Amino acid sequence: GLEGDCTIEYLTFEDKEGQHVFWHSSAHVLGFALEKAYGAKLCIGPALAEGFYYDAYMGSKTISEEKDYKLIKDAAENAIKSNYPYQRLNLSKEEALQLFQDNPFKVQLITKKVPDGGKTTAYRCGTLVDLCMGPHLMSTSVVKFIEIHKNSSCYWLGNQNNDTLQRVYGVTFPNQKELDEYLLLLEEAKKRDHRKLGKELGLFVFSDLIGAGLPLWTVKGTIIREELQDFVWELRKARGYG
Repeated sequence: GLEGDCTIEYLTFEDKEGQHVFWHSSAHVLGFALEKAYGAKLCIGPALAEGFYYDAYMGSKTISEEKDYKLIKDAAENAIKSNYPYQRLNLSKEEALQLFQDNPFKVQLITKKVPDGGKTTAYRCGTLVDLCMGPHLMSTSVVKFIEIHKNSSCYWLGNQNNDTLQRVYGVTFPNQKELDEYLLLLEEAKKRDHRKLGKELGLFVFSDLIGAGLPLWTVKGTIIREELQDFVWELRKARGYG
C-alpha cells in the first residue's frame, strides 16, 4: 500500500516503461511454463526491447520447435488463464538461500550478489517463485496472448566451461491483432535473412572442416563482397579517411 504522499502515473502497453513491465512479467509466465513442463532449473529471464527470454537448465534435454513450442505455450497459457497474482517476497540472504536451495544457479547468484546480512526480493506467481526486483503486473491474466518463437543453447553466465542451458524466447501482447502483426514481421524478416538468401543465391557455402560459422565464398559471392568493399572504401576516401 501507499505509505505517504506521492504522484501516481498510469502506464499502458503503448508506453516504453509499460511494455518493459509487461514483458518482464511475461518472462515469469514463461519461467512457470518451463518449470511445469520440464521441471527445469531456472536461471535468468530478462525482458528485451521486444519480448523476453528465459534460460533454464534441463540436463541433456534440448528444445526443438516441432516437439516443444506448443507444450511450452500450452503451459504458459494455463498460467495466464489461472490469473495468478504477482506477490512480492522480501527475503533475508539466509531465507533466500533456503528458499532456492534446490536450484544451484540461484544459490550462486544469491551468494555472490547479496551481501551478508543483506536483503533481496522474489516474486511468486502460481507455483513459480523467482528472484526479481520487480515491478510487475497485477496478475498473469493481464498478459493475454503469448507466442514462443525462437530458442537456442547458451552457457551459464556466458562461460563455455559452465553448464549448457536452453534459452527460450517468447513475446506477448495485450491483444491478438498486435501479436499476429508482430509474428508476420518475424516471418518476413526470416525470408530476408542474409544467411538464408546467401545460400539460396549460391553466394557462399559452409563446411564442417573449417567450422560451421565460417562461410566459403563462391565466385558470385566473392564478386558481390569485393564490390561492396570497393564501395565502402570510396565512401571513406570521399570523407578523408583514405
